[in-house]
Amino acid sequence: MNRIKLVISDCHLSAGLNFESRKNPHEDFFFDDEMVAFFEYFSSGKYGEGREVELVINGDFLDFLNVPYRGEFEEVITEQFALYKLECILAGHPKVIRGLRRFASLPGKTITYNIGNHDADLFFPKVRERLVQALDPDGQFPSAKVRLNHVTTVIDLGGGVQVQHGNQYEAVHVFNYEKPLLTEGLKEPVLNIPWGSFYVLKIVNRLKWERDYVDKVRPIRAMILWGLLFDTWFILRFAFLSLLYFMKTRFIYSPQRRSRLKVTLQIFQQETMTFLQDLEAEARRLLEEQPDVHTVIMGHTHLPMFKSYPDGKVYINTGTWTKMIHLDLRGMGNHYRLTFAFVEFDAQGKGTATLQQWIGEHKPHVRFDG
Repeated sequence: MNRIKLVISDCHLSAGLNFESRKNPHEDFFFDDEMVAFFEYFSSGKYGEGREVELVINGDFLDFLNVPYRGEFEEVITEQFALYKLECILAGHPKVIRGLRRFASLPGKTITYNIGNHDADLFFPKVRERLVQALDPDGQFPSAKVRLNHVTTVIDLGGGVQVQHGNQYEAVHVFNYEKPLLTEGLKEPVLNIPWGSFYVLKIVNRLKWERDYVDKVRPIRAMILWGLLFDTWFILRFAFLSLLYFMKTRFIYSPQRRSRLKVTLQIFQQETMTFLQDLEAEARRLLEEQPDVHTVIMGHTHLPMFKSYPDGKVYINTGTWTKMIHLDLRGMGNHYRLTFAFVEFDAQGKGTATLQQWIGEHKPHVRFDG
């Protein structure tokens, strides 16, 4: 088995622990050293020269939505503003960026980046070019070692293994891949972000100054129920601001955003019935619809999951490298689980995927069954 593919997602690297001359409450990634060790382990020793290792970054690795400008979060995102945010992220995590560049510099090691809902600024051409140049060992664009997918939601790893971020199955986070940028009536193109991104920028990020856990609790319903009992005023403000901004952005026209009635109705349905589920039903449907695919790998939900079905098909969710607070019985409490998908290919080219948890130097990784 000379070919290996690693799939990670939802690391949410932002502008660093300190930003704009103060502690940054919007930074959610604290494992720079561990991630560098992860890159080094899978590019040396038995994974060194002679073995092909592809690192697949499956969305939300960089978190553009969590980078403020002078303390504020702008909802009108132009290419120049997106470039500014990218430079802040690169400067905020220099060890990780150097680690990725070193990984890509080694024989047989490549990087593929898939876009999620928190790094959609990469739909801008100059932003893609800058990131690829930052990760390419020679600063080249286009790069033979670093590929950035912005054309489709799906990456086919071959051997029956398929990867996609998963945000396209949640109406609040659906991106229009056919029209990612708005241009009509505008002086310059603006990112065509979904309502979920407006919500993060204007509601979640504002409230994180008061309750830094507001975007880390799963399920959200449990946080609201507990909050109504123990933090009533905050939860009522949270609900009021959410409803107010939803009405403003979905029913008041602006050339800088789009809000189709069909999508609005889908948001109402999902938010009242199935908010932020684990995507297992969607993955199972994909497996049934595609006979040649036996494994689907997603991220987005921040809930690591490994599901093996009686027909031999597999669903993996790679979880997150950020802190999560679970209020359900499957994993009550605070968790940091540095999970990733490990895909091996046999001599016939068939891929076998497992969910792994990165531990560290002495016991690098162990199987994680969710």
